[in-house]
Amino acid sequence: MTDEIRRLLKNGQETIVRTWTEKVTADRRVKSDEGLSYLQLVDHIPQIVEELHEALGGGHGEARILTQGREHGRQRWRQGYELKEVVRELTLLRATLVEFIELYRGALPARPPEELTRSFHRINVFMDDEIYRTVEAYLDASGNPRSN
Repeated sequence: MTDEIRRLLKNGQETIVRTWTEKVTADRRVKSDEGLSYLQLVDHIPQIVEELHEALGGGHGEARILTQGREHGRQRWRQGYELKEVVRELTLLRATLVEFIELYRGALPARPPEELTRSFHRINVFMDDEIYRTVEAYLDASGNPRSN
C-alpha cells in the first residue's frame, strides 16, 4: 500500500500544498505569514512533501531526507516567525497529508486496514523527524544569526 500512497502524494502534491497554504493563512495562531507572498509562504513545503515521498519508498534518496526541514527552519527564522508558528505550520502539514490520503483513500486498492495504519505510522515518524530538524535549525539560526 505504501507504493500506492507514494503515487497518491506525488500526483496530489500541488493540491496538498494549496490546501496547506489555505490552512496556514486561516489559522489565527500563525500571524507571521501575513506579510509573505505566496511563494515565500510555500517556502520548502513542496520539497518536504517530496522528501516524504522518497522516505516512504525507502532505499535511495535517504541522504537527502530531512534537509528541507532544516532549510525551512532557517528561512522562517529569517522571516521573523516565532518558533511556535513554525511548529504549527508543520502540524498543519501533517494534518493536510492525512486528510488528503483519507479523502482519496477510495482510489487506493483495497488492502487490510493494518497496511494503511503502517503507512500512517511512517508518515507520522517522518513528520516528527521533520519537526525536530526544523526546530533544531530554527534554534541554531536564532542562536547564531551570522551563520545564516
